[in-house]
Amino acid sequence: MFRFFTKQRQLSKQAILGLFILSAVLVIASVYYSVSFSAQARLQESSKNYLTRLTGSLESALSRHSYLAVLLAQEPFIQNYLQNQANPAETVKINQYLERINEIAGTLDIYLMRPNGDTIAASNWRKEQSFIGKNFAFRPYFQQAVQGSLGRYYAVGTTSNERGYYFAFLVNDVRGQPLGVVTVKVNVADIESFWKGEPINFLVTDSEGIIFLASQQQWLFQTIKPLTELRRQAIRDVKRYLAEPLKPLDDFRLLPQTKPYQRARLQGKDYLLAERTMKEAGWEVYVLLDWQEVTRPAAMALTLASILWLLTSLLVYLLWKNQSQRQRYKQAALAALESKVDERTRELRLAQESLVQATKMAALGQLSAAINHELNNPLGAIRAYADNASQFLERGHPEIAKTNLQEISALTERMATITRQLKIFSRKSSGNISDCPLQLALDSASLIVRPKLAQTSVILHDQRAEGLDWVKADLVWLEQILVNLLSNAIDAATEQANGQVWLSTQRVADRVSIQVRDNGAGIQEQDKPHLFEPFFTTKALGKGLGLGLSISYRLAKDMQGELLAENAPEGGAIFSLLLPCVETSLETKDDQTTAGG
Repeated sequence: MFRFFTKQRQLSKQAILGLFILSAVLVIASVYYSVSFSAQARLQESSKNYLTRLTGSLESALSRHSYLAVLLAQEPFIQNYLQNQANPAETVKINQYLERINEIAGTLDIYLMRPNGDTIAASNWRKEQSFIGKNFAFRPYFQQAVQGSLGRYYAVGTTSNERGYYFAFLVNDVRGQPLGVVTVKVNVADIESFWKGEPINFLVTDSEGIIFLASQQQWLFQTIKPLTELRRQAIRDVKRYLAEPLKPLDDFRLLPQTKPYQRARLQGKDYLLAERTMKEAGWEVYVLLDWQEVTRPAAMALTLASILWLLTSLLVYLLWKNQSQRQRYKQAALAALESKVDERTRELRLAQESLVQATKMAALGQLSAAINHELNNPLGAIRAYADNASQFLERGHPEIAKTNLQEISALTERMATITRQLKIFSRKSSGNISDCPLQLALDSASLIVRPKLAQTSVILHDQRAEGLDWVKADLVWLEQILVNLLSNAIDAATEQANGQVWLSTQRVADRVSIQVRDNGAGIQEQDKPHLFEPFFTTKALGKGLGLGLSISYRLAKDMQGELLAENAPEGGAIFSLLLPCVETSLETKDDQTTAGG
């Protein structure tokens, strides 16, 4: 009988020990996976933040120069040069003109080609490796431009060996006959240099998977996707990457993971990989964060939990042994145990408070990332202006650098209003000409210029005619024109003691006339023929590049409208924007308003 009870007691002890070990394993595993999941979530949020900032930097570097080739193609000086058999003196003038525009815009090169691809003028005409005399008809950006579209292409220069993004546009005469192609080369390698200082790795590839921007120099011109020999030869034919062998990136493979976040292994290290497509440029942007940011805290939590379990197990064993061996000292042992439990409870309470505080800090980190995302666009612009200012200072152009610094100051002042209105105003548009709510555009433009108006004593008079609610236009373009006209009018009226600006609308035949009038000094007679020309401005040096009215004029034409300028009889200038009027029934208006809201 004694043996039976002894055996039962041993079985009971084994069951308790098994349950204790099982519960310990479950607790340790829960801690490990909880910490691992939390660390992975933070790493994913960081990769999203870095990816947004990096793509924003690249898009900003391209978008601020995408319009330059189109503007230069409309320049009469360039058209006349291509149309006439120019003498050497004219060639020097066009080279100097391109050189000056290249310095102002902060681009790598600007050059002019005949329809057969021969380069006849270039901003680098003074350099030994000038493009003049070179033929670039084999380049895809040239072929796209000749076909009538805006050429866009990234490649390594065959003459300069510099990486750059190319914009090209066809120059036509008044009859629409091609005269040549103007090309602008933009430097994006500066972004690569800036981001090398960040604690991440990144890759930017073209549509073929070829790396042309990277945080590690040895990764350049390698592929992350297999290339057939046929595609490899096609890339060699256009000399996109010169004679680079375009070998596969060493030891790179993707591990199974849910998109847009993937696991990747590169050269023996594991990374969390975030990917985003820049559709307009045709690029793939990859951000790689060290996966040890997940495994390290998880392993540390596992180690700490295991040590805690071992210590707890040892403590329980010692307490049990002490109780069984020293029954006489039961009360003393229980008191010691209660003291130890109280001490452990206090330690656990302190650990819990630390964990709560850490959770608060993690939430603040997520909020910080969201705020950074919302302010990414103006911060990217500030970064771009700062980079340009540095370049202009190095080139000995402090006036232009001062303009960039003033732009940075203006951007910081406007950041408070970015989250309210500028997000709508600055969104991209591909020119969707449709029935546009005129009153909404007028209200938005007035709201955007309100901070500028508040800094002056100028009074804005709103004199809108009733019943003119819809025009044929693109809403984003219309807001851009109105903001430009109102801003110019405020600048002109500020110079007067009783500065005033009038915004009015009226019906003119089958069109709506939107007029912006000021009581400033008006338009000088000698300036009228050049008012809508690119880079023409009457403002003081450093106050602008003279592109606002030129772009507004072009956008008005693209919307089948017209932008006119004249002096008011009572003084000041009047700018009139004429757009096709839309007769819309009440039911249709309600439908469109509901759809737009």
